[in-house]
Amino acid sequence: MSRSKLCAVFAALAVTALGLVGMGAAVRAQSGASPYEAKGPAATRGYTGPVCTVFRPVELKPGSPVILWGNGTGTQPLSYQALLHHLASHGFVVAAANTPNAGSGAEMLSCLDWLTAENARAGSAYKDKLDLTKVAAAGHSQGGRGALMAGRDPRIVTTAPLMPAAQGADLAAPAGQQHGPMLLLSGGADTLAPPDSSQRPVFEAANTPVVWLTERNAGHLAPMRDGGPYRAVLTAWFLYQLTGDQAAGAMFEGDRCGYCAAADWTMQRKGGA
Repeated sequence: MSRSKLCAVFAALAVTALGLVGMGAAVRAQSGASPYEAKGPAATRGYTGPVCTVFRPVELKPGSPVILWGNGTGTQPLSYQALLHHLASHGFVVAAANTPNAGSGAEMLSCLDWLTAENARAGSAYKDKLDLTKVAAAGHSQGGRGALMAGRDPRIVTTAPLMPAAQGADLAAPAGQQHGPMLLLSGGADTLAPPDSSQRPVFEAANTPVVWLTERNAGHLAPMRDGGPYRAVLTAWFLYQLTGDQAAGAMFEGDRCGYCAAADWTMQRKGGA
């Protein structure tokens, strides 16, 4: 797809999304109790930096994993701050790109470059506190495409694109150039980036293990603000992939995995994920 056509797609999504936001809160599907719905043990703060807004534990521990975040079209980190604080409360350093157009993945990787420099800089709050071998990329809508684009960088060990928005063929190419397992998230009621046309090509083209989860009742704006039904699944995935938490891994693995049996979710897997 040409750059002009791609921009037109994103612009249309932005106009529709902003209109829906003005009508009220995003749909919050009920998927049952989960230990990953609850806030983690760490107190958190947000820090605005030169290229990204960082949501992190107030007291950083050595070996903290990193999550890069890409916002949806026309939005900023503020639009997802409750979700990003939630992830930070579980021990992650979450760097959200300060841009409403994260689809290239470049701004997300700029956050990683900045954190890498801060991790090495004497006097920095991040000095020797980050585990830069445990970096994930996630994002919503256009930011979901950005997560796939960033996932081509070998520093990214896992991705979690939420409702990546563009034509499927445009998403398939970066999906085939990943470096770690992928959690692909869809909404069954999403009419802006429908699962079959926008996410199925990602699932089919991915060159790494993929867990594809669709929340049956969720529309395109459900991940905004506190993450809605996606808050728990993202938390579990990152705890599993970035910290090796086997209880969290049991939500995705085996025939009796947590999300295999969840009433509001459908799951597809490939590649041993």
